[in-house]
Amino acid sequence: MVKAIQRMEKLAEKLKSYKDCQCLLGLGSMSQVRRADNYSDMDFFLIVKEGSKQSFLEDLKWLSVRPLVYIFKNTMDGYKVLFDDGVFAEFAVFTEKEIVDAHFTRGIVYYKTNDFDVSLVAPNNMPKKKVIDKNYHLNEALTNIYIGLNRLHRGEISSATTFIQNHAFDNILRLFDSIFKKLDDYFDPYVYERRIEFKYTEAADLLPKFRQGYDKNKESAHEMLKFLVENFEINPYLLDKINELLHI
Repeated sequence: MVKAIQRMEKLAEKLKSYKDCQCLLGLGSMSQVRRADNYSDMDFFLIVKEGSKQSFLEDLKWLSVRPLVYIFKNTMDGYKVLFDDGVFAEFAVFTEKEIVDAHFTRGIVYYKTNDFDVSLVAPNNMPKKKVIDKNYHLNEALTNIYIGLNRLHRGEISSATTFIQNHAFDNILRLFDSIFKKLDDYFDPYVYERRIEFKYTEAADLLPKFRQGYDKNKESAHEMLKFLVENFEINPYLLDKINELLHI
């Protein structure tokens, strides 16, 4: 069994002895068991009774199903922690009133008390999947490349890398759906590129060409532009300007 899933199940058992714990909700890959593997993190929410939240945040004994070797309180509601066997966890603690306004995707209940209202963990604020606007992402990618190349020539290599190998790259990924067959319907509403290699296996060889590294922004931009020219109609004036920058 996947270690993180196994850890969630052990945690669920331990929480049964905590009278103020109402629900353990698995999120991310903890809610999509068939996708989880030994590289998966434990993402979860703990829902507790009113007045008990601070005690759960201040004393993590309830989490000690295995020794913790790293603890970082990254928000007012939760932590990032590492167990001694390498399992990483990120979690937040909410009261029943707070969970109503929380933003999260659909999860799996690993534990709940008999009187807990499960409708509280049916997400009301779940991010919606946006419709891909091909024209928008095409032109965003092109202008990202253009701006990035200008910054590269100015000597702003770090900013150029961000525009070309991050911003343009991300916009081009969103165009894959109109070109390649999608083999996996996994969708992360927060990070579009998650599992992109599994979604579009035909595009696997393109990814390293688009991201060749800090010292190869021109080469990365060239490959991106080549891909866009082969698959889309591009404004000829902008194309000429980008090509000029590529050949300076």
